[in-house]
Amino acid sequence: MAQQETAKILVVDDEPTIITFYEAALHEQGYQIAVATNGRETLEQVKTFLPDVIMLDVVMPDITGFEVTERIKSDPATTGIPIILVTGLGKVEDRVKGLEAGADDFLSKPFNLDEMLVRVRSLVKLKKLQDKLRQMEQEPQPAASMTLKAPQRLPLILVVEDDEKIVRICKSVLSTGGYEIVSAGDAGEAIQMIESDTPDLLILDLMLPGMDGLDFLSKLKGNPQTASVPVIILTALGDLKTKVKGFYIGADDYLVKPVSSLELLARVRANIRKHAIEKQLKSQRDEAFWQSVTDPLTGLYNRRYLDSMIDRELAMHRRNGRPLSVLMIDCDQFKRINDERGHAAGDEALKLLADILRQELRGSDLAVRFGGDEFLAILPDTAAEQASVIAERLRARIAQAGSQDGNAAALSISIGIHQLCEADAGSANVIEAADRALYLAKQGGRNRVAVAA
Repeated sequence: MAQQETAKILVVDDEPTIITFYEAALHEQGYQIAVATNGRETLEQVKTFLPDVIMLDVVMPDITGFEVTERIKSDPATTGIPIILVTGLGKVEDRVKGLEAGADDFLSKPFNLDEMLVRVRSLVKLKKLQDKLRQMEQEPQPAASMTLKAPQRLPLILVVEDDEKIVRICKSVLSTGGYEIVSAGDAGEAIQMIESDTPDLLILDLMLPGMDGLDFLSKLKGNPQTASVPVIILTALGDLKTKVKGFYIGADDYLVKPVSSLELLARVRANIRKHAIEKQLKSQRDEAFWQSVTDPLTGLYNRRYLDSMIDRELAMHRRNGRPLSVLMIDCDQFKRINDERGHAAGDEALKLLADILRQELRGSDLAVRFGGDEFLAILPDTAAEQASVIAERLRARIAQAGSQDGNAAALSISIGIHQLCEADAGSANVIEAADRALYLAKQGGRNRVAVAA
């Protein structure tokens, strides 16, 4: 039996035999199933069952599938539910009209079981991505953190096809839709073009010279650079076996030759839309991770990030017998800056210190805002003697900047240094040793560097 799913599928048809087929096939995959037999019942089930995917027949007794699709997609509460429209064989106009109404995919009757399951599985994944994206957007985020930049270019589509007639059709039709189109006559040329500029979508002929289209598709999906790029495969009308195999390798959609201009544009629009959602989710996931490990005031890593990596870093250096030093850095008399000049001046002083740390530390070093006015720096492959030189340079830069900057007047820092040694049981011991050295620097009059004994 296939791996169990937990998604909910609403199947809509007024023919009992088709409903029975849906239920048997989808239950076998572990999906939860609800049934509707007309348009009005469908709209009610959408509200109560809250499906992850809807399989919707176009022809129904009361409301057409097109109208049901438009109503579902126009409601903010249900617009994200993917819809597969089920149409009669060969009705290209129905398929295009359905996609333009907002449908995410379609199946033509009679359809193959494997093809149906692949399409359902793909849209279940899309729905989960949309739900995750919506959840992340609703979570509190720093004001500027989750705003995506506007695209800097038109979506780029690569047509991999050796038939010049089809290439011309693709370029002519898709250029009217606001896309940039490039083409390659074989897999080798396509690989070179992808390496220079990753496209937003590929249209791939499965009958290529030199390399089989399925082999090329497998390479695309196995390459991290192109694994998420949607692929529309071009197939012959009766080549169902190859089409289904393409889906299992990773194709997102297909077009049957000869290619219909209207269907080509509608299919591309639908897949570009799906890909945009995936890219937005990845962008926000990356941004959310960055925000979770970054101090918002200084832009340095925060204590959470330090805790997640320091033990691993220490263990690696101890195992390889390489030196490592830790600097504990504290702003001298920081409370006085806040009291006399205000918290805004205190914030400026901390940002100034963070900027100088970024400038003076090496690319392999790690600077962290440890908490309050304390900072910590990890210097890999650095013994205490060399760390002292770096720390003294930092101290001098801060003292000079503090005497010149009116908002951070009299700013200075004290630094404690500890080099990793055999007696250190873990990160807590290392940080404590650096903190003791910092205390010695404070006791010695501040604005100085001290090394742990």
